[in-house]
Amino acid sequence: MNCITRIKPIYTAIAAPGAGKTEALLSTLPDIQKTGRLVVLALPTLVLIDHIAERASQAGIPFRIVDHRNGEVVAPELETALRDKHDSFILCTQAAIRGVDHSLLHGWTLVIDELPKVIDYPDYALNPTELSRVLDYTEEANGQLWIKEELRQVVRDQVSTNRADSIRTDCSTLGPSAAHIFRLLLSDVAVFIDTRLKNGIRHVHAVEEFLDWWNIISFAEEVHVLAANIANGEFEVFAKLNGFIFKESIFTPQARQYTSPVTIYPIMPTGQNFSKTKMIASHGDGKLYDFTLEIILKETNTKPLLFANTWIRHKQKSEVQQVQMDCRGLNGYDSATEAILLFGGNPSPSDMKGLEYLSKKYGQDLKVMQTAFVTTRLLEPSLQAATRTAIRRMDNTSPVRLYVQDERVARYLMKTYLPHALIDWSLSKKIPVQPDLRKQEHPQQQEALALKQEGVTNKEIARRLSVSPKSIRNWIAKSIAA
Repeated sequence: MNCITRIKPIYTAIAAPGAGKTEALLSTLPDIQKTGRLVVLALPTLVLIDHIAERASQAGIPFRIVDHRNGEVVAPELETALRDKHDSFILCTQAAIRGVDHSLLHGWTLVIDELPKVIDYPDYALNPTELSRVLDYTEEANGQLWIKEELRQVVRDQVSTNRADSIRTDCSTLGPSAAHIFRLLLSDVAVFIDTRLKNGIRHVHAVEEFLDWWNIISFAEEVHVLAANIANGEFEVFAKLNGFIFKESIFTPQARQYTSPVTIYPIMPTGQNFSKTKMIASHGDGKLYDFTLEIILKETNTKPLLFANTWIRHKQKSEVQQVQMDCRGLNGYDSATEAILLFGGNPSPSDMKGLEYLSKKYGQDLKVMQTAFVTTRLLEPSLQAATRTAIRRMDNTSPVRLYVQDERVARYLMKTYLPHALIDWSLSKKIPVQPDLRKQEHPQQQEALALKQEGVTNKEIARRLSVSPKSIRNWIAKSIAA
């Protein structure tokens, strides 16, 4: 197993959204500062920076904000602040922390508010023109791309010009897809290329691990992570694979459960999973998601919050209050008593190839990787969305109604912070979802999955069972969603 031994604890403050993790940090901070300790708080958004700054001001805690809004280039300014140590409490973004010399964090207590992204699965569908631009500088072998060694410096120059173009100091003919692909290749990230589709498009995809987080955590004197949950997610899985252990943080607030009466209405019938494919299916003069929203809105008593993927181009814009997908730290919706969750989080076929790659790289069960993917991209965002509502208010006695994607989400909400919620399946009986064909299992599916667990390649499984490689990939992809 490719695992780095660090044996360093990450201190975690795990509590429900709105339970007081930030308050616990700010109330403890004065005593920490009296001991001479320096604290840098890394947040995912500027909105959260402003929120924390306001609360720190109210508490009389001095702080310094370092972000791009003051007109300075962030990394040099933050590096100077970390090096000089004139300010004992610094607020910045998680992106800014990644951009500095990590060794400057020595002597600082790093607090990471909300889980940072530690893995991504970029996938680009390149048309023949874009593809030609990439293949001019790369060579292809066994479904993987490498930069031609004699053109490596040329590619570096191309990427550098593209970066300069993004800040309008130079001009680049390199598109954003090709530029990112080249950046990944220059960073020695494995980049894969699929066979050509009938329309001439080829998918280029990769597994991009943000390994700098593990260096950041290693250099900092002490690291605390404030989050609603880390269990079974990508941060927990990859932190452990990189040699870290977890201990409870001093910033953990007292445990609390939400007290609002909550009813959860899954959209999908029991046993079926919400997916883009199902929701964009034609229905009447629109899509199934239009019909789904229409049915839900007949049940609601208010103007509900809507959390949806960009592919949900619904017709009911005036009847809902749409909230951005990354809603962490947004507290302005806590009077809402109804919310609709229309977003997915299943691994695509391209994502599945990435998960298979990681499974082999780290010697991990593929199921663990798949579960981490779904937890991070579907379940945890659903928890964050649901808890933007009046659920987070201890004084709320009004019933809260949550219209969620499927049974997986409903069970996750109950398992984490809504144990007393009720599940009502009445909505799912009104949505005309096509039967889930996964139930009609191929007679060799289980044998194929067993071989996969033994480490046999997809190609070899297909040969042994006389089944197409595409079927093997589909069975593996669907096994996580079951």
